Amino acid sequence: MRRAKILLTVKSSWVHSWMSITNATVVEWCNLNSRRFCSLTSSNHCLTNHASSPQVVPKICVPFDTSWLKQKSRILSGASLPEYNVAGESSVEHEITPAYIGPGPRLKMISDYFNVSKTTASRIAGSEPRLKNIDLHNLARNMNTLQEYGIKPDDVRNFLPLLCRCPLTMEHNAAILKELGFSSVTAEHLMKFKKIFKSSISVIKRWGLLPENYEPHEQVLAALGVPEDQVMTAELPSDITHFTLAQVHRELSNVYLSWRLDCSKNDIDRIRRIYSITKSMRLQDQVLHQLNHHWNISCDKVVQNGYLLACSPVNISFIETEVKLIAGTDTKSLVTFTPRILTIPYQQLQYLSSILVKLGVTPGSLKTVPRICTLNPDTIQERITHLQQDPEFKALHSHPRMLRLICYYHTVRSRLDFLQQVKNTNAIPSLNTLSGTRSAFHKYISVGELRQNKRDVINCLAKFLNVKASVIRDKLHLQCWGPQTTVVSVRKNLVNLMQHGFSKEQVMAALDVVLYSPDLLLDQLTKLPHRPQVQPYSKLKSNPNVLQLLLYFMEKNASCTLS
Repeated sequence: MRRAKILLTVKSSWVHSWMSITNATVVEWCNLNSRRFCSLTSSNHCLTNHASSPQVVPKICVPFDTSWLKQKSRILSGASLPEYNVAGESSVEHEITPAYIGPGPRLKMISDYFNVSKTTASRIAGSEPRLKNIDLHNLARNMNTLQEYGIKPDDVRNFLPLLCRCPLTMEHNAAILKELGFSSVTAEHLMKFKKIFKSSISVIKRWGLLPENYEPHEQVLAALGVPEDQVMTAELPSDITHFTLAQVHRELSNVYLSWRLDCSKNDIDRIRRIYSITKSMRLQDQVLHQLNHHWNISCDKVVQNGYLLACSPVNISFIETEVKLIAGTDTKSLVTFTPRILTIPYQQLQYLSSILVKLGVTPGSLKTVPRICTLNPDTIQERITHLQQDPEFKALHSHPRMLRLICYYHTVRSRLDFLQQVKNTNAIPSLNTLSGTRSAFHKYISVGELRQNKRDVINCLAKFLNVKASVIRDKLHLQCWGPQTTVVSVRKNLVNLMQHGFSKEQVMAALDVVLYSPDLLLDQLTKLPHRPQVQPYSKLKSNPNVLQLLLYFMEKNASCTLS
């Protein structure tokens, strides 16, 4: 009897435990279904209906919040940019000031962003393979962009590929949705940006992402400061429900850019055919403000270089504050000649600067080829490593023409291959011809190079002997120049003379000796100690004019060979 009571008691506790678990599971299942019903799915109603959701989403004062930049003293060039209210919002509930995340150890960045332990951060990185390879600067920019728009890390955890996207794309996609009237931007919206952007206004309204009385003329263009007479030029019908969000944005962007750049719509269409400028108008306004006031780039120059409209205001501000010099050259002076530098991520410019400094590039050389700053640093390093096997590059690695060789590497290589096929000669044109314009190269093909370029030899001697180029030019005699005289042969002669114990002062006393063939020089150097005219050689070798005797025998040998 006692055993039966114990069994009944145990069974009763099991039943109560099972009932409580079942009730909790049912409640959780209902909540989960409710969340799934309201969330994005692959069905027609694929976007969250924020209008019916009781959750209050925090609002941000501007679509591009720079508060995290201000915390780190990295404001957009120190000037106050125009402040805008989000389309359709006249007041701000409260401003979000997210903590700045800078580039650092990968797991620590993930741990700080998601507020988890390093073990959990390691599991998160393992679940998305691209997180292990993404550049740390790009990862930091994406995290900060998501924080600026109030997107919670818990939501981002369900869409980890967002952290691996191009930071420029992330910034503009979020800003486009915000400026076109979205009350809030979620991780799901950014993940499915292309689908939303290609959807019609009527469908987006059914999803509850746009108000029913949506008027983009007033809510978007007027907020950007476009005059009313310009706003009315937008070619949008009174009923835009059948228009896609992309079509609406394109037309509004045409009106804004033609007003802001003071150009015609034909100019905007030409820029669109060449460059992809489907970007946020608000970010473009900030970029134009920076270009006009801090980089001395006028709107006319922006029309000529339309790729500037696709820049990131964050990256431009970082270039101004973090990359003031590139290899000792003022960055703003380089941008004057090559504005495309502003499209390069600032961390790449820093790496490029270190490579050029290590190579020994002077500011004067870099100003002659500023376009080299637009190349990928890894590409430049690879080309330098390959060119260092060439003795001519070693002789003139800091010369401006060598920078042209690095910058136009493929052009020079293809032209050399072409010359090897069509010209049966060992004479090689100058680097100016190989890396110059097509007309100059075609002239060389048809006429040939009519003069011998001696400047490279003079510069090489001046640098090696540590004297001015004008002194070298006065010391050399024209009759000693010949087809055998190249930078490589001259440098080889200098090295041979130094190895045989001659000083730079002795070389300067008989400088023409380096213009001859290296084989002839080496042969005469070997015979010199055994000639009766120089005995005793051990005492005569210290004479400042000893190489005059070597030059005499070399000229005699050369003249006898010719006769």
